[in-house]
Amino acid sequence: MANLSITTVCNKRCVYCFAYDTRIELGKTCIDNETYGKALDYLERSGLKKVRLLGGEPTLHPAFTLMASMALDRGFDIMLFTNGLMTDRVLDYLVSLPEKRLSILLNTIHPAENNRKGIRRQIEVMEKLGPVIIAGINIYSANQEYDYLLDYINKYDLKKEIRMGLAHPVLSRKNVFLHPKEYKKIGYRIALFKLEAKRYGVMLGFDCGFVPCMFPDEYFELLSGELRRAGTRCHPIIDLLVDGSFIACYPLNDLIRVKINDKLHAKELIRDFETALLLYKDIGIYPHCTSCQLFGTRCNGGCMSNRIKRYQNCQDFA
Repeated sequence: MANLSITTVCNKRCVYCFAYDTRIELGKTCIDNETYGKALDYLERSGLKKVRLLGGEPTLHPAFTLMASMALDRGFDIMLFTNGLMTDRVLDYLVSLPEKRLSILLNTIHPAENNRKGIRRQIEVMEKLGPVIIAGINIYSANQEYDYLLDYINKYDLKKEIRMGLAHPVLSRKNVFLHPKEYKKIGYRIALFKLEAKRYGVMLGFDCGFVPCMFPDEYFELLSGELRRAGTRCHPIIDLLVDGSFIACYPLNDLIRVKINDKLHAKELIRDFETALLLYKDIGIYPHCTSCQLFGTRCNGGCMSNRIKRYQNCQDFA
């Protein structure tokens, strides 16, 4: 897996943004054709079949449609990470693509947090691209509501899956993130939401950093399918920045960087990042993680950025 960040430009200002500091560092810029071509070569060399485009807001790259077409012409499928605030030209282009070659993760916020223009554009995107869209939400507050996602899925015929992510701390700055002290409260709310989603045949997909102990015991079996995938999901995903530098992930963007070249292979790159993170392998986000029977088997201790924060600051999250 690898994510290609093709632009630092974004039309939103999310308080939890993982990529904000790299955007500030690199300025308002876009990946050039040469670097993008090298990135496609890297994916091909590594046996990866999907081009995952993100930003910033990737659809704001002036050559977005050309870059998407380049990937499709080389046999890749496309996964687009977007807030949906795209131009009519880009939307029409995406509508023209074969559904089997395109998937979209639409990052959403509750309608009450959105403005009228943003809601209207997201609705237009869902109306035209519904069957290829997975609705996503980043949880940065214990008070967020999720029910609107089920309304979106039912009304606009979206894929029956919701991607749930936790807002994690970025090592190089202070962003808004969900403190591990709040995980149990979040876990209880997600468990109740899972019951409601199940009624509609909707699955929950957990992004990195979720831990089994955040969910109440009485719901553990209900969520066990998702937990088998979520508890160990914290490993180098590999993000390519617009300047051609690979990072392990955005929260760890200043820990180690590797410049793209004509020989890099995904397996070797992941191995190098994992080696750089070995120092923090045997700790978790809580002091009691290492005495938990699930640690190292069904749970790796939570988000690596939270683990490093605790290690560096000797902070007790319990």
